Amino acid sequence: MLATVISFLPFVTCLFWLVLNPLLKKNDRESGALELLLAIIAIISITQAGIQCSDGRIMLSFFLVKQFFAPLLIPTALLYISSRLTDTRKVSILAWIAIPVALIFAETILIMLSGADAFTDAVRNTPLADDNDRIAGIIRFCSFWVFYIAIAAQILLWIVSLAVRTVRQGTNLQLLNCSLVILVLAALEVSAVMETAGWIQAVISIALTAIIYYTAYKGLSGGQSVPVATVISKEKETAPQPRESGQIIANAHQSLADEEDLRIRFEDLIVTEQLFLKQGIRISDIASMLETNRTYVSRLVNNTYNMSFSDYINTLRIDYAEQYLMHHKDAKQSDIAAACGFPNASAFNNVFKKITGVTPKIWLATRS
Repeated sequence: MLATVISFLPFVTCLFWLVLNPLLKKNDRESGALELLLAIIAIISITQAGIQCSDGRIMLSFFLVKQFFAPLLIPTALLYISSRLTDTRKVSILAWIAIPVALIFAETILIMLSGADAFTDAVRNTPLADDNDRIAGIIRFCSFWVFYIAIAAQILLWIVSLAVRTVRQGTNLQLLNCSLVILVLAALEVSAVMETAGWIQAVISIALTAIIYYTAYKGLSGGQSVPVATVISKEKETAPQPRESGQIIANAHQSLADEEDLRIRFEDLIVTEQLFLKQGIRISDIASMLETNRTYVSRLVNNTYNMSFSDYINTLRIDYAEQYLMHHKDAKQSDIAAACGFPNASAFNNVFKKITGVTPKIWLATRS
């Protein structure tokens, strides 16, 4: 009974964070991708738990739902990681839906041919069980071997992606967290198929619950790494003032040094490496690369340049556009917009006029 209750803990943990996130009012693309990942994990967890503690048609329903959503776990994790990093590659969930759709289509046909009861009996056996029934053999082949081959291929893709991102961008905490979630979910699936002792599955469920909670906490609650300057600033606001005046001066110098270091690294990324030309660049992307949080980066931009992050990026883009126009006078508006980091010509024209007061054509005409 206790093992059954524990098996539902990962689902409850995912549900907790999915309900809490709207209260935290985090509605950016990164938190949305994490919400989607948590929803997938929640469905897989509750179906896995439901399979172990149900029978008959109910068990079959849980099994089919798991067969559909399990192949979506890794592409969803890749989508979430891509949303955290400044990675131009996107993972399309729609393309990966072909795998679970094909599996469900094949198993639906098998259910129609064999009947729900026969299908349930075939699924209840391990994939290595000897059975001369041809339909049962086909059911096991589709429901186990094809399913696990597809999952193994995805895990291989995840390992390659993990290695590439680690080499190119350094180890990302959430990338490792997602890897642990995938690993423990795979261990839970294997333990269920091998029909291991209930306490083993309970231990795995507890480990999965802890990893899910930590991953969601880091992604949704703003639990990113915070520079020393931020910690000092908060301590100065809430804690009693030090008795030693020298300590106050030391803290102030430390804070200024940290802010200057962050400003230099920020300008290296934005200006020197010209990340302002990248379409869709977000403040959370920069914060992730600087290993800090978006609030601190936003405050840095406001204090340093007296403008918001988006206004600062647009200002750099228009400065670049003016130079581009002088050297590419016959370029199309769409080409200019793309070269300067804008999604389309309309957005480019609107921002250009807002900053310079005139349209790009008029600006260029006055300098010919």
